Amino acid sequence: MRQLLVGPEEAQLRQLQQRLDDPVLHAEDVSRIIAEAVELRRGRDTRLRRALLPVVEEAIRISVQRDPSILATALFPIIGSAIRKAVSSALKGMIESLNQTLEQSFSLRGLQWRFEALRTGRSFGEILLLRSQLYQVEQVFLIHKQTGLLLHHLSSRDAVVKDADLVSGMLTAIQDFVRDSFGPSAGDDLEVMQVGEFNLWIQHGSRALLACLVRGVPPRELQYIFHLALTKIEEQFWRQLDEFDGDASTLDHANPLLETCLLGKLGEHPHPKHVGRWIFTASGFLLCALLLFLVANRQRRWDTYVRRVASEPGIVVTSSESYWGSYLLTGLRDPLAADPSQLLAGSGIPPEKVTFHWEPYQSLQPMFLSIRRYQTLKDWVESQSVFFELSSSYVDPDLLRPVARNLLALSEDAEIAGKRFQVRIEGRTDPPGAASHNRKLAQNRAAAVLSELVRQGVPPERLVASAVSRAAVPSGPEPANSWDRRVSFRLLEP
Repeated sequence: MRQLLVGPEEAQLRQLQQRLDDPVLHAEDVSRIIAEAVELRRGRDTRLRRALLPVVEEAIRISVQRDPSILATALFPIIGSAIRKAVSSALKGMIESLNQTLEQSFSLRGLQWRFEALRTGRSFGEILLLRSQLYQVEQVFLIHKQTGLLLHHLSSRDAVVKDADLVSGMLTAIQDFVRDSFGPSAGDDLEVMQVGEFNLWIQHGSRALLACLVRGVPPRELQYIFHLALTKIEEQFWRQLDEFDGDASTLDHANPLLETCLLGKLGEHPHPKHVGRWIFTASGFLLCALLLFLVANRQRRWDTYVRRVASEPGIVVTSSESYWGSYLLTGLRDPLAADPSQLLAGSGIPPEKVTFHWEPYQSLQPMFLSIRRYQTLKDWVESQSVFFELSSSYVDPDLLRPVARNLLALSEDAEIAGKRFQVRIEGRTDPPGAASHNRKLAQNRAAAVLSELVRQGVPPERLVASAVSRAAVPSGPEPANSWDRRVSFRLLEP
């Protein structure tokens, strides 16, 4: 009976309990209605928005910390377009204002305005806006960007006002036509229109457009005034712009900001350019050209000198700097290389203006290697001695083989290094005996060594034999007489 009476209800209760206890089933049920629930709650108040804001911010922070490229890739189409537009606008503004800047800077009136800016502490651009009488902002249109509807319209006292709503609609249509026909993306907007003596400057914001009709030749700084006014309007009235439903009265308090754009006053065009101003301008350009020529000529001399030093064997230039007439040259220099300071002669560069910083190193140039080998062999040859028996001039050929071999190598290195030398063979005897006999014996010993060296291949023009009356007696256990009975070598470099 119980099964018949309450059986179905118990099965339903078990299913409900299972759904509540099973997270997967419970999540699946919630997923079916969460979108509708969020949509309903969002339209009632801002509590859901405030509750989700910390979660979204934390999720973005964690995503950026873990992989910044995800957010960068998502924002690239927006940021890239904004950067391109900003750079394009800056370049265009620079080019457009160059002529006007030169016009105002090199005129008597421009100098007066600059002096007034210095005296009052105000910027030259502000003085230019206050004193210039070549333009007048006649009408200002504030247009809702999303709908294209006119929000507010102001005009100067003498302006001829047409139907403001019609002008706003036509401007929006022209803007859409230009973007659809010529703009590759939504960020490429119409910014300037010119009709006769009128210029229409359009500032684009995220929620509104500010279109200003200017008569005459306005300064470039005026665009900054328009941009600043639109930025302040969007900062103060962003909620009214987001919730705009066709009622423009919600933005009545934006009129003071729009009134700041009604600047300028038309007057007569300035008098023709005077000859004095042209002379002053030409003198300035000539002075700049002379300074540029002097700087370029000085840099050319320095570059020529650096190339000359770098071409010297044994010198490696790592960096060269020139600043305000002073120079710095750094690098590597072999001790056998030419002195860079001596190369300054004839370069036109004052030596006191140049600072050198060289690190020593040994170059592998063949000439430097030969010079080092030459010096080593020279020291070795001059340290050699050939000893003789008492009253004898006989020399053992084996004793002279190392000397002959090194003299031949010395000749090869001397040719590469560009050196000339001659070996003086000095014969000696011990003190005892007659002086004439000792001199003859010393000469015979030197001649015997010379003959043997020639026989072993040493060129005879490299050798000269001479007798030395007496050598210095060394200190040591060896007898003095034994030390004196010898032949030594000395290299002569004419």
